[in-house]
Amino acid sequence: MMRETESFAGTRIQELVESLDAVYADIEREQEAWKQATPFRCVDGCGECCVDFEPDVLEVEALYLAAWMLHNQKERALAILSGSFVSPRPDAERGCAFFDPESPYHCTVYGGRCLICRLFGYTGDRGKDGRPRWKPCKFLAISSDTPGGSFRRQYDEEELRAIFGAIPPAMGDLASRVLSLSPDSAQERQPLRSALPYAIAKILMLARFSDSSPEPDAPEPNPESPMPRAS
Repeated sequence: MMRETESFAGTRIQELVESLDAVYADIEREQEAWKQATPFRCVDGCGECCVDFEPDVLEVEALYLAAWMLHNQKERALAILSGSFVSPRPDAERGCAFFDPESPYHCTVYGGRCLICRLFGYTGDRGKDGRPRWKPCKFLAISSDTPGGSFRRQYDEEELRAIFGAIPPAMGDLASRVLSLSPDSAQERQPLRSALPYAIAKILMLARFSDSSPEPDAPEPNPESPMPRAS
């Protein structure tokens, strides 16, 4: 994420975005260890978790995606800011405006995707007793010879250790790490399509005041129609 934050180097926002990037890297490593220990895999080209879902995000998540888009998809980022962005899906009110039903990969901002998008599928949770547990997504590929795979039930900690010799990362634990990055705004969430235009505007403003990468004046986000709206 170093290249994406060069234009606003030395700012508190750079520190936040790069700290979130470190958490995202840890998530990927922990999930990879879990995947290596188990036979569960997302079905290629599935995308069912994105069809009718739009994440509510913390500001730091929106800033991360904004920085990623300004570096990798700048024209799209500026279109979001001006209110001229057109979603690749014809029914953008249903869910995430970045979901492309025609692409086999579906997510068009995969490198900058939000926290919940990274957690879903390969993280577990904790029960009331605080112990880890895991229930596979109903769309995950499960072979008939997978222990317990003939029915999609929840595995408790003992079963996870006995069958797979591993424990999936806990969604709540990882989410808490992200919340701790900016505790003063830890309870402030907005739908992605509402938060992102303001995050893009904030980063462009920081870049304008940076000697390292001056940016031209950018329009203010259009609060009336920044992105296709969810119902």
